[in-house]
Amino acid sequence: MKKQISTAQTDSNIKEVIRLLRETPEKLSTLSKGLSDKQLHESLGLGERTFTETLAHLINTEAITSQAIYLALMLDKPLLANIHAENNLGMLLRFDLLPFSELMAYFKLRRTVLMRVLESLTEKEWSRVIREEKKQRKESVYWRARGQALHELEHLQDLEHKLDKKS
Repeated sequence: MKKQISTAQTDSNIKEVIRLLRETPEKLSTLSKGLSDKQLHESLGLGERTFTETLAHLINTEAITSQAIYLALMLDKPLLANIHAENNLGMLLRFDLLPFSELMAYFKLRRTVLMRVLESLTEKEWSRVIREEKKQRKESVYWRARGQALHELEHLQDLEHKLDKKS
């Protein structure tokens, strides 16, 4: 997938990141509308995640991204532990075992909190950075939010494509 938002931190790019992040919960709701509980827990293809597992994955990646953003805003160049969204957080929390409706409600709440923070940021705050274990480069709040927005967009497009093929 071609990256649709430049890495350059501009007002227009920030607005696009915010738009994509704001729209994700509604798009997930729309895509899941009409699917039975069984369908939400069925693989969307050979070796593919279920819709519920995809939502759990998005929650896990969003949790890591949000943590980085919040730390960057509270501390001066904090060091983020090398925690993998799936291999570490996902295996510990097992969101994939929860009912889909509860996961959606949780995702929407987390997104509301993140949006409240992001929508209040100044240009300088968007530039605040975190450091990650085993990485040389520092990543800004903008970089992290952009990455999450594009990651979610890719999963939404994938879900839409797979659901179209199934119907």
